[in-house]
Formats: sequence, C-alpha cells, structure tokens
Amino acid sequence: MALFELLERGPGAPSELHPRQRGVLSAYMEKLKSKDLAFEMPTGSGKTLVGCLIAEWRRRNKSERVAYLAPTRQLAQQAARLADLYGVPAVDLTGKHKDWDRSAAQRFLRGHAVAFATVNAVFNSSPKMAPQALILDDAHAAESPVASTWSVRIERDREDTTYDQVVEVLTACGAFSTAVARRLHHRTAGRVYLAGVAETAKAAPKLERVLEHALTFEPEWRFAYGKLRHGGLAACLVYVNSDEVFIRPVIAPTLSHKQFEDASQRIYMSATLGNGGELERTFGRRQIERIEVDPSAFARNDAESVSEGEAGSGRRFFCFPGLSSGLGDEGLSGFVREQIDAFGKALVIARSDGERKKLVDAVAPAGMPQWTTGEADDAPDAFRVAERGLLAAANRYDGIDLPGDACRLVVMHGCPTGAHLQERFFYESLGADVVLNERIRTRLIQGTGRATRGSGDRAAIIMLGRDLENFCTTQLDTMPHEIRAEINFGLEQDELSVVELREALATVSAGGDEWAAVDRFIRNREESDDRANRVLGGAPQLQAAARFEVEAASAAWHRDWARAVERARKAIEALAGGDSHYRALWQYLAGAWAVLAAEGADETHWTGVAERHFADARVSAEGTQWLSELNLDAAGFLAPGSETEDVAPDVLDEWVVDQITGHPLRASMKRLPQEQPVREGLWQTDSARFEHGLASLGELLGAAVLQRSSAHSEPDAVWMFGEHFWLAIEAKSEATGPKVAAKRVREALTHLNYAAGATHREVPEGSVTLLVTPQEEVTSDAALVATGRPLFLVGPEPLQQMAERLLAAWDAIRAETSRLAPTEARPVVADILSKRQALPSQWLGLVTTRPVAAA
Repeated sequence: MALFELLERGPGAPSELHPRQRGVLSAYMEKLKSKDLAFEMPTGSGKTLVGCLIAEWRRRNKSERVAYLAPTRQLAQQAARLADLYGVPAVDLTGKHKDWDRSAAQRFLRGHAVAFATVNAVFNSSPKMAPQALILDDAHAAESPVASTWSVRIERDREDTTYDQVVEVLTACGAFSTAVARRLHHRTAGRVYLAGVAETAKAAPKLERVLEHALTFEPEWRFAYGKLRHGGLAACLVYVNSDEVFIRPVIAPTLSHKQFEDASQRIYMSATLGNGGELERTFGRRQIERIEVDPSAFARNDAESVSEGEAGSGRRFFCFPGLSSGLGDEGLSGFVREQIDAFGKALVIARSDGERKKLVDAVAPAGMPQWTTGEADDAPDAFRVAERGLLAAANRYDGIDLPGDACRLVVMHGCPTGAHLQERFFYESLGADVVLNERIRTRLIQGTGRATRGSGDRAAIIMLGRDLENFCTTQLDTMPHEIRAEINFGLEQDELSVVELREALATVSAGGDEWAAVDRFIRNREESDDRANRVLGGAPQLQAAARFEVEAASAAWHRDWARAVERARKAIEALAGGDSHYRALWQYLAGAWAVLAAEGADETHWTGVAERHFADARVSAEGTQWLSELNLDAAGFLAPGSETEDVAPDVLDEWVVDQITGHPLRASMKRLPQEQPVREGLWQTDSARFEHGLASLGELLGAAVLQRSSAHSEPDAVWMFGEHFWLAIEAKSEATGPKVAAKRVREALTHLNYAAGATHREVPEGSVTLLVTPQEEVTSDAALVATGRPLFLVGPEPLQQMAERLLAAWDAIRAETSRLAPTEARPVVADILSKRQALPSQWLGLVTTRPVAAA
C-alpha cells in the first residue's frame, strides 16, 4: 500500500485504494511464506491493480523476475496497459517467443520490468520464460491451457489412420470391448468412452509406436506428446468418441513442470474461485491457500465505485425463448435469426467447432457478414466497427470484450461443458456434473458478460438448449446476487407470448426510459435479496479430496502405483457423502492402479485390493453405463497368459450364436421356410418381395424382426438383436436415376425411432440404418441431412452375399447339429458361422462401408 503512493501513475489512474483492495493486500502480507495463494475479487473491483501491486512489490523487494499471466493475449495486453497506467514497469511478452521484442525480454530477465504474457508462455512443451514469481489472472479459465501441455488430441477427420490405429491397439489389449470398437468404427458411439486404464498402461509401448510414426506428419499435438513419451503414456487416461481420441493425465502433472514448480510464489486471482477444489485440480497443486478478507469492511451495495481503468458490469436481459410455448424447434431458429437481424450484430457462443457451425447455419441472417475468433484472440477489429455482423466463437466464454455499441446481443447455445473429451466424459458418461458445476457456473457468468464490460452497458442474452435452461434454474441460488436477479427475471418471462418477447428484446436494443425502468426493477430485486449464496452440492467433499487426487495423480505419473492406490484411497474417503459417480471414477482408478502395482509384488494382496475397489466402483456408478464397458476382473487380468492380444468375444456374435443354437429350425429336417422368400426377394427389384426377403433374412440372422403394420411411415425392415444392436432398413430396390434424394434420407433417419416407439424399447447404442438402393450416390443436400448420423448407403449385392453365407451356414448347422443338445451344439454352431463368415462382426463390414454423408 505504501508502494502505491510511490508509483508515478498516469492520468485516469485511481487516486486511492478501495477498502476491498486494501483488505486483500493486508491479508496477503500476512501470508508471504505461502507458495500458493488465491484471492477472489468481483469484476470491476480493481483486481488487476492488486495483482500489479503484488507483482511490482515482489520485483522491487525480492529482486524477482515476475510474470503476470492471463488466459488470452488480449487480456494480457490489456493488463499491461493498465500496469503502465498505474506506474508499474511492464513488458509485453505475448505471442511466440521468437517474436518477442528482444529489449523487452531482456528487461524482464534482468528484473527491470514485470512481464505480461498468456498462461501458455509457461505451460508449453518448451517454455522460454523462467519467472521466479507468478501472478495468474482469471485463474478460473486456465484449465484447458494448463492441461493442453500434456494433452494429445487426435481428430478423426484430420488423422483417420492414426485414430484407427490407436483404437485398434486399445481394442487388441482389451481396453475397449469389440462392441465399443464397432460403434467407434461405424461412428455410432453416442457418448465418450474411457479406455481401460490398466490395459492402456500395459499397451503404452505399442501406443507409443503408433504415435511416433504419426509424428512424421507433424500433427498439432506433437509438442504435447513430447511431454508424454518415454513413460508418460502409461499414466494417462484415454477418452474416445466417434470423432476423436483424447489422451491426458487425469490431473496435469505440474509438480514436474520446472517453470511452474520452481516459482517462489504463485498468486491466483479470479472473480470466482469456487470452493470445490477446482483450482487445485486445474493447476495440479496439493493445496492453494485462500486469502480471506473481512466482508464487513465493504458491503455489497456500498458506494465503492468501479476502479478506474477497469471494466465494470452492465445490465443484461436474459431471454429463454425455448420456454415459450409459441415456438417449436423450427420456430426457435427463426426467432433467433430474426433477433440477430433486428439487433444488427451478435456474438454467438457454442461449446465446440461443430456446434458453432451448426448454430451459425441455423440462425445467421442471409447475407450478414460473419467472423470467427480463435482460442486466444480478441474480437476482430472489423467486427467491432462493422454496422452489421455475426461473431461466432467455440468454447470462448471469456477474453472477448465487446462494450458499448460494439455488440448488444449474445446468443449462448448449450450448457458450457465439453472443452475437451475428459469434461464430456465427466458430464455425459460419468454423470459427475457436480465436479464441473463450478466450472460451468463460471463460464456461464463470464460468457454472458461479454457485451456488458462497462458499468453503463446493456445487452440481451438469448439462452438456447434445455441443459442450459435446467442449469440456470437449478443452480440459480449459487450465483452472485446480480446475475441471480437478472436470470430470475428472465425465467419469469416464460409466459410471454412470442410477440411480447420480441417487444421486450426491442426494449433492450433501443435503450431509453423503458429500459431504464427494467434496469431499476432488476436492481431493486438485487438489492432486496439478502440470501446467502448456496454452496454447490458436494463442494466440501470435493475440496477435501482435491489434495489426495493431486498426490495420487502425481504418483501415477511417476509410475509409483502403490502410492497412487494409497492416495486414491484417501481421496475416496474424503469424497464419502458427496457425488457417488465421481467417487466411482476414483474407485475404478484405484482398482486399475492396484492391478499395475501387482507386477513384481505380492500379487495376491494387490488382486484383493483391486477387486474391492472395483466392487465399490460398481455400487457407486449405479445408474450409469460407463463402467459396464470396462474389464473389472482383476484376477483374470493378472492370470498367466492374460497379456496376449486375444480379443474378447464380441457380445453381439455370442448373442447370435445363442439364438441360432436355440432356434427350433436347427433340429428340424424340413426345408427352411425363409430360404424361398430370401432367394426370390433379394435378387430382383419388386419392392414387396424385396421387403419380404429382408424380413426372412433377419430371422435367419437370429434377429427379431419388427412386425409390419402397413403404416405409411414404417421401416421396410428392422432387425433387432436383443438389447445389443438394431439394424433398420429403408429399401428402394426399384429406384432409378443416379442419386438418392434428401427426402429418402430423411425417411430413413426416422426408422430406429419408429421401432423404439412401436416396441416401447430404447434403441441400443451403436445401432445403424441402411439405405438399400441400386443408386450409387446421393444429392449434396441429402449428404448434409445425414451428417453425423449412422446411415449407410448399400446396394443389393452385399445383402445377397450375406444371404449366401447364411444359407450355407444353416445347411451345415442342421446337418451337423440336428441330433445334438444345445450345450453340445453351441461350439459347433459358433465354428460354422465363423468359417462361413456369417457372424455379425463378419457381415456388418459388408453393409457399413459407405456413410451417406460421404456418398
């Protein structure tokens, strides 16, 4: 605080420190010996000034090289400009190190100035910056930049060969079941899968060979892979869906990252730190001490003004058009498009590139100029000054400032999860949304504030997606008072008609007296709300477990499996009473690491440990499916010969063998009743006979065939292989012309849903639809309709080939097993089907080679 008085501040700089700033600085001086310190200050309360004062004090008092790190280049440069205003010597070291100004870099190295850079300046495979103290601004946004240092992301569309080879290695070692591998191959995986952890560790050398070969093509992930090679892969988790492979440690191993670990002190600043251990997991720290200040020193509604030079927070009108009864799915897109056109400019935020593209296609007004922004970029200047335009961003919930007239409309689509596959696994597959709630809440607050950066700003926020609506409703009382009042006001407008909703948004756009009245109403609500924020459910347990999770992950990184199990056990104990699904993950990890600890140790002891943890994981994971796809047989894993690459039997193949073995026709000597309709139906073009042939072929395959009802929209055939797999067919055997029209594709895409409704059952994950036609191509709009759908184009010939295989197999089965009991007949049936290439794993490849989206 004495230093503040000595600084030669520029015009417009604050003339004094506010009570909140003084409180944080006083508390900081009492904790100088702590290695990791964090404090929370609301947006607009002068957080940057506090960070700059600490940085400059350490530079002068301790002669340290101090770096001030922000999540994005724009935020780092903005903080550097404020440092100059405050009188703190600053140098801009954003961007690539080879582009740094040499004199600026020297000033930092000699300790003559504070360096301002992005988090990536320290967290990368080969940092060129070695700070002795770190100030980390907006620390809540650093999870992805930090984790990316050790994360390999293989995108299927860019690197299909590497993707396939990784999946092949993981399937061969048993980390994936054949059913999962089939779903991945056919792009029908509806969720994110975790590869078996112990199996992945065992197969790490083979996985490394695949990735080493891929390095010759210089993939984007080559730098992160440099941190994982030579042993690191064994400690990583591998997540896979139909689109990508994602490899990373469960928690970033920052304890082994010299440029971060060797700093004498690390200061974490944020507008929202959270209380569930999120910060510790993000930065891989055992414990980060919080700087607490006396809240009585500054009331929430005191006269403390916005700190000069720093942004405040304007007023937002939250609009939830999905809750309006007058809008369907088609109408919703049209409504949003209409509002973007009316406002003239909009920022659109989605969770991923794919979702961003789909959203822009659906809501962008015709002819409106469009821009996109990268991971660390600010809004393009051309968009800021344009009279009309749409700026689309993927997974960018902070770091973009659009104050004043630059933009008054933000469209947010989907709950802000899924920055990477680990997040998606936690949220969608594991069902452990509690561990992400703090992250989601922070992104929501940050993302919805992009256009209200100044205290006098106003903006409309259109919220799209049921998951986003549900989060805002269920987590409303965990929000800060200001956004709580704004969201609550928006949710209360659900009874407005579409016309009234348009009028309300027009009020935001126009401003004036009507908007001022809305502003006063919300402000009164905010000021009268004296309820304390509810602590997020499970947060105390998550906070208590964070230290042990970091220690367990660090032990695994160093392949000290015994200690990893012991620390994981402590984390599991701390998580008791909290989120059971998240606890299930740690119980599974403890079991997998125990399997690895058994090598060269007391195998009986570690097998027992693994089995106990696996059993606990089954109980904790109840209500989810992710664990059912993994091998939890510790004794079997450690049995002699278990390391061979014999792939486990395909569950679908096994099911079909059972069905055919138990079929009454197996023991009958009469002619197969299905043979004639198959041969007379599949070798000609008459639609009725072709469809009859399809039904008969399905019966011979062991499937239950959906009964026809002559309904106009029913499928031509659906083969239902129990709860394992369904195959629906749209047959156009009489079709002429060179290309399939979009109308036929739309019809085919409804067939699995039709079967589910008709049978009152759920469609099994990985099910597919065939469009059977002599036509060899589809129209361009038909391909677009099918994008991302498990729909395949196939001619009649592969079905005829399937029929020949199956009829020959049935002849052999009846000849060799008609007098055998089912138990004796089963291995013979399995052998015949396999030799005749008539098992599902053998004939599926015939009919699923051409996705309609690529035809």
